[in-house]
Amino acid sequence: MKIVLTTMPYEGEYRDWTTHKYFKVDKVNKYMPLGILSLATNLPKGHDVIIFDPSSYGWTITETIQNIEAAAPDVLGLSVVNKRCYAMMQILQGVSCSYKCVGGPHATYHADEILEQGADVVFQGPLADNEFADLLPSKPKGKIQCSTEINEIDYPRREFLNVADYFPTASVLFKADKRLPMFSSVGCLNRCNFCSVQSKKLHLKHPKTIVDEMQYLQSLGAKSIHILDDNFNINYGHVVGVLNEMERQEFKGSWSMRGQTRMDISIIPRMVNLGLTRVHVGIEALDYNILRYFNKNETIADIYKFCEAMVRNGVDIIGYFLLGTPVETEEYRKSLSQRIRDLGIKNPLFNILFPEPDTVYYRRLLRDGFYKDDIWAEYFKNPIADFIPSYPYGKEKQKEIMDFADEITEEFKKGDNG
Repeated sequence: MKIVLTTMPYEGEYRDWTTHKYFKVDKVNKYMPLGILSLATNLPKGHDVIIFDPSSYGWTITETIQNIEAAAPDVLGLSVVNKRCYAMMQILQGVSCSYKCVGGPHATYHADEILEQGADVVFQGPLADNEFADLLPSKPKGKIQCSTEINEIDYPRREFLNVADYFPTASVLFKADKRLPMFSSVGCLNRCNFCSVQSKKLHLKHPKTIVDEMQYLQSLGAKSIHILDDNFNINYGHVVGVLNEMERQEFKGSWSMRGQTRMDISIIPRMVNLGLTRVHVGIEALDYNILRYFNKNETIADIYKFCEAMVRNGVDIIGYFLLGTPVETEEYRKSLSQRIRDLGIKNPLFNILFPEPDTVYYRRLLRDGFYKDDIWAEYFKNPIADFIPSYPYGKEKQKEIMDFADEITEEFKKGDNG
């Protein structure tokens, strides 16, 4: 069979006020589509597989449909996140392929709507590799609950793409030369109320597979490897297992990670000795009441211990902070930049709290009457281009928070932030 697997274009995605423009990734930086690369890698031999990545190459919806039509696939697979469901609907209804499949975070939560919008089958769950491979002979229709075990599948082969296209240019977030991403796990056990992570179950790869993939990425020219997990260091045994395997394989190279501040800091020197140079960590706030509001599984003491240990060991910290909670005070804002500097963080990234779909935070806003109607339920049934949800606390409050985000961002831009 000829199979086309594709991401969605940016065109028409819903707008948010989350990330300050200074931190938005320039469009020359492409996100490698690891999910559909994994699907392609784990298909049985003999299929003709084509990968499209319109979100990285700047295709419009029309261009995406034209490229799919030119390829004339027997099976079309779409990987979809919530904010690009408008493009998904246009593509489902605009292509002539007789068998259309949808997976990704949007599919996990909104399968019924997607089937009504033209999909033949929808995969629910973070790992659909085995289920996708198994359906091809019979092409069933409807919803499929995925149960692929992460260690039953091979890591994604990047040769389906031109790897050099995905080496990022220098920016606030991407400093390393020839950096390539990978996953060592999927999912996060934490219950932060603003987060819509696809799986609250932790799926851990075997350490040997992880380090094999790191060596493979180096063979493709990567000078730095970014572990893009939802939360790499949430499980102590997982981190230690990876470090043990790095030593066994004599891994040499630079790597970075996404994770949390709550960890056993005694292993940080060992991580550094094995190549850790940078951490991306969701701190969110330096205030007890705000952390409690978020249901964050960390304390102020955790944050300070983590940052002190990372800075002492020469690790660069990208600290993510959320602004705009109802319990945030003027006094907290006045002290925030100095407290961040006291942590040794030169590169803080400020986001504004957003009512993401499928989160406890959004459901709380709906329950408490900040939204009269379920805006996301209606939107996902009938997506419109460039939808902008209203700010739950009013326009005046929105301006106040956005002005503060501008102010504190400018303050750190002027400094020597590395």
